[in-house]
Amino acid sequence: MSKTGIAVALLLTLLLSCEDSLTGDCTECYPGGIPPAKLIILYMNPDYVPSNPVVTLYEGSIEDGIIISTYVIDVGISFLEVDALYYKDYSATLEFFHESRKIITTAGACPRSGYDESTCEEPCYFVYDNVLDLRLRYL
Repeated sequence: MSKTGIAVALLLTLLLSCEDSLTGDCTECYPGGIPPAKLIILYMNPDYVPSNPVVTLYEGSIEDGIIISTYVIDVGISFLEVDALYYKDYSATLEFFHESRKIITTAGACPRSGYDESTCEEPCYFVYDNVLDLRLRYL
């Protein structure tokens, strides 16, 4: 390989190897230590509000069948926040009826914690991969 080819490869490697910061939102940054893990379960799309939705939270994959909890949702709530453990897999289903058809959506997450020294005003811890998005995209 020529010197030019090596220089171009090295330059591309340096440019493409930089990863974006995982935080981005300093309001969810905790300088005092690792925050408790929480799962955020989104189920209501602003364009469509499911009628009588039921959210079932599972430990691990849905196929394992280990149900942690079932939530019958009131219409006034737009999301759920549930205590969780870091680095543990969770999955969930949202079941509801639309025009006499049963619709089920699924999602999975594994909450993780991270540390960022430079994005916010002071170094802090943050939680990521903790959102279970069960919202229906379209009907």
